[in-house]
Amino acid sequence: MNYLESINYLESLAPTLTRPTLERMRLFMSKIEPYGDVPCIHVGGTNGKGSTVAIIDSLLRAMGRKVGRFTGPHLLRWNERFHVDGLPISDEDFALHSTSLKELSEKFGEGYPDYGALTWFEFLTAIAFWHFYGCRVDMAVLEVGLGGRFDATNIVTSPLVTVITNVSLDHTHLLGDTVEKIAFEKAGIIKEGIPVVTACDGAALEEVLRTAKEKNAPVYVVDSKSNITLFENGEKKASNAATALLQLLVDNLSLLGNHQLSNGMLALIAIAVAFNAPRVLSPAEVISTIANFDPEEVGKGLKKVKWPGRLQYLEESDLFLDGAHNPGGAEALRASLEILYPDKRPLFVMSCFESKDVKKLLKCLVRKGERVFVAQAQGKRSSHSTESIVAYLEELGANGKRFATIANAVDAAREKRKKDEFIVVTGSFAAVKETMQHLSFASVEDSYQKNLKV
Repeated sequence: MNYLESINYLESLAPTLTRPTLERMRLFMSKIEPYGDVPCIHVGGTNGKGSTVAIIDSLLRAMGRKVGRFTGPHLLRWNERFHVDGLPISDEDFALHSTSLKELSEKFGEGYPDYGALTWFEFLTAIAFWHFYGCRVDMAVLEVGLGGRFDATNIVTSPLVTVITNVSLDHTHLLGDTVEKIAFEKAGIIKEGIPVVTACDGAALEEVLRTAKEKNAPVYVVDSKSNITLFENGEKKASNAATALLQLLVDNLSLLGNHQLSNGMLALIAIAVAFNAPRVLSPAEVISTIANFDPEEVGKGLKKVKWPGRLQYLEESDLFLDGAHNPGGAEALRASLEILYPDKRPLFVMSCFESKDVKKLLKCLVRKGERVFVAQAQGKRSSHSTESIVAYLEELGANGKRFATIANAVDAAREKRKKDEFIVVTGSFAAVKETMQHLSFASVEDSYQKNLKV
């Protein structure tokens, strides 16, 4: 298959299993050419897991490691999901891996009819493992696709460290309708004896600590005041303030938003813990380890982090892109906007998928009197109707206006923006994607290298 044929094949695959299991993925990977036991850091959570992966990746590369990075979703091209040394997989390698894996997957499905061929995310995960093994990376950083317990990435048996960024309500139709249920699924990536780093709190943290105790896994908890607390066997062992680490991030991290400081803290701690595995560090030793990293390398790594579509400011187009698509993400976005522009009002352009709790999202994001330009994203996934979103906005005392497309809404926002307004495209990654396409970006790299005006 060539590149386009590979994409068409991927899009033809089943999205998920009716009865989720890891057995098929484990069995399949055991049957193909060995993909090696690449040292890895496994990152899950509701919000911020992709940003955390991007920060870890950039830091490790600045420290001289050859790093493989697997993330999702992609915005413009499937290649975005697979990076080695900061570069996306080439079209040629993508097609080559897809062709080989298609044959192996279909043969596997015929030989094991009870399992069948791989789903699309299993297929993508297999590409990642195969690509990283072939590139002989020093370390891989893997983002969980959905949930954790049955996610295809969870076939890794011995990561150096596991990260669970946070837990809030999202994908409730698949993961459960309470924080506790979702936390149970997210905590499914915790492995026997493997350290866990998390910013979870409340009921979610209780579930993480419970699972970690069962697995004899030490847990490092970062709280809202940037304290690091170590738990072993469910008991608090030690705690230290990490204000110096916070200042390091404030001074250097390229990503906008205070929530990224928490993700940066998780990334730094995860690397320190990974470098010392299997020894369990005290919080003081974690802080000391990070302080002893080469400051030039750490500064370079933090300054060079790029994570498109996450509070990304396009200077030439003078607008923000943020894929906040659940209440937690919307709350973090709102808090960041109020810090960035305390004397201005956001003018939102948005769409929201039907599976998302748009009422709670809007309540976290929009304030009385603000304007929201609403459109339905183009694509296969169903979106909330523009009529329903405008009706919810009216309940909040905000002003909603409907448009046929995201592109139309973006053009109208740029034309009709008032002096005290700034534009934010949000609500779904589909809205971000269509905005990038409208601005003539062929790849996400274009959004950094050239901000074209329309």
